[in-house]
Amino acid sequence: MTSIGKDGVPHSVNEPAIKISVIIPAYNAAQFVRTAIESCLSQTYAPHEIVVVDDASTDGTAALAESFPLPVRVIRLAQNMGVAAARNRGIQESTGNWIAFLDADDWFLPEKLERQRLCILENERAVLVYAGWRIISVDGVESLGRFKPPSDLLPMLRYRCNLPLLTILVRRDVFDSVGGFNPAYRRCQDWDLWLRIAGRYSVESFAGLPEPLAVYRRVPGSLSSSAMGYFLQRIPIIKSSCLFGTSGLRRFLWRQRILAYNYYDTAETLRDEGSLSYLPFMLMSFVIWPFPCIAMPNRWKVTIAMAMQRCRLRLSR
Repeated sequence: MTSIGKDGVPHSVNEPAIKISVIIPAYNAAQFVRTAIESCLSQTYAPHEIVVVDDASTDGTAALAESFPLPVRVIRLAQNMGVAAARNRGIQESTGNWIAFLDADDWFLPEKLERQRLCILENERAVLVYAGWRIISVDGVESLGRFKPPSDLLPMLRYRCNLPLLTILVRRDVFDSVGGFNPAYRRCQDWDLWLRIAGRYSVESFAGLPEPLAVYRRVPGSLSSSAMGYFLQRIPIIKSSCLFGTSGLRRFLWRQRILAYNYYDTAETLRDEGSLSYLPFMLMSFVIWPFPCIAMPNRWKVTIAMAMQRCRLRLSR
């Protein structure tokens, strides 16, 4: 037996109520936030509410968001708190039993919430549902993100975040049970959260949809300062959240491998961004973990290429 809900979509009378709150933190995002909000309003399964948290913007972000009618709600923060605190505040003020996340410069494709709702109904044990995504650069070039099914999330989730925030739909009680986003982290808050959820509930309770259902806008930011910021922010997460389910020697070995990957990944990012400080990071990666590692299968090849590049730069001077 079915009935027509307020969103105009047929529902079984026996289906559990799925009320989705979309949380959009925004700071000086007047250029993009309209697109983000409109993508939520265009969903084939209407969200229960869209909570825009203006993180003390100095442009017209809040006023633009307030120009939308319900279900859009706007929360203005008196001072800039950072994206983790803004998301937590939005969730505290929300009333849905499932939470979706969207940054102000990204957007959902029309069937995202509907496809994830159906996935929840098909996977009663799911505590988190994610999906594929598209990436668009500032010059309009599009590519697909590297989707991994739940069975393949580990061990790579320990090394890096392979669950983009804009694709996630998480059960509210699950979010609350692990304490939400850690506001001490200015970066990598999402990675830390997924690790804590995986540690408490296991990735076997995650469900994934491979089709791209959201679009990530790649906006250029600070170069080497960004790479170093991520490097430093990942260290406390590596020493805590990444090591769930481990103890003793196994915990130590995991920590060494993941720390080595952090140096390796930072070296590659620094090189790509034109910084000359990449080689010491790569060498430190070997000092910490000199053995083969699934996350760094080409480390020797990359190191040799880096060393040759550095030699050519010195010879050309």
